[in-house]
Amino acid sequence: MITAILQPAYAEKVYRLNSDGLVTYQDRAPNSDQDSGHSVLNNQGVVLQEVKSREERRIERSKQREVELAKIRDRALLATFTTEDDLIRTRDDRVGMIDGLISRLDDRIRILSDRLNVVDKRVMMQEQNRGEGQAQTSLYEEQKSIQRNIENAWSLIDAKAAERADVAQKFEADLVRYRELKNYRPQ
Repeated sequence: MITAILQPAYAEKVYRLNSDGLVTYQDRAPNSDQDSGHSVLNNQGVVLQEVKSREERRIERSKQREVELAKIRDRALLATFTTEDDLIRTRDDRVGMIDGLISRLDDRIRILSDRLNVVDKRVMMQEQNRGEGQAQTSLYEEQKSIQRNIENAWSLIDAKAAERADVAQKFEADLVRYRELKNYRPQ
């Protein structure tokens, strides 16, 4: 979008387009396919306005949005935590919850592994009596089900460990920013 510049009625707008190193003069704004930026000149060729390319404007809007979001995060950080200890306590609570879940998943894996050992022994005993692959179908199904549950629990542990690292990293960044906002000076 081009912003109109108020000029005397006798002055014509002239646009200079930079495309592949060529300079072109015309009496109207470039169409959208030529949106690589341009300059608005007066009749004497003096630049009145520089219009950025579509990509440059997009990047600028993105940077402005990041600045706005950072201000919102700063206000939220200061409104949420009254002291540094509050922030540390909240971090420890969240990390502790994740650690507790990981611990429960670890216990579940141990229980499932014990159950799998029992099922494996039953399968082995039946295969010794009946022949390889001749144990009860339900035992094979149970064996596969337990193995799947163990794999799922390990996947959850991996996901929770990654989440724990993200939470710790986010809170560390929040702590640093909180100190900056409160003008914290270590003694």
